[in-house]
Amino acid sequence: MDSEVASLLRRSLDHLAAEVPDSYRHMVVELGALVVEVAADGEVFSVRAVRDRLDVTDGASPGAGARVGTSRATIVEVIDAEIALADAVESGRLTVLGSLDAILGAHDALIAYANAAVRAPSVPGLLDALRAGPGGHR
Repeated sequence: MDSEVASLLRRSLDHLAAEVPDSYRHMVVELGALVVEVAADGEVFSVRAVRDRLDVTDGASPGAGARVGTSRATIVEVIDAEIALADAVESGRLTVLGSLDAILGAHDALIAYANAAVRAPSVPGLLDALRAGPGGHR
């Protein structure tokens, strides 16, 4: 079943590929061969580069180099600058497991995603959907 956070991520990646293709390609390069598994509020999905695209698959990934655990609320609070990413990690509201290289790679890919997202005109609507929560509209 398609999780809501994963679905929003898929939609955002499709928009980024169409709206800011150079930034999208940079994200693909930054992620490289790394597979990142994300668990958020009971949803589990993985992100990986497949050729020249980013792919989001439902479920755990045995090959994940980095594993991230958090909540939708924490994601929104980091995006809205209510809590710094480092503070979310230090407080345990966001956990990251993996080798140092994998964690740094996941961080670099996240920064590339954020840099692409601020340039894409469709992202504010997707962010509103993330803020609204499961099934909600804002």
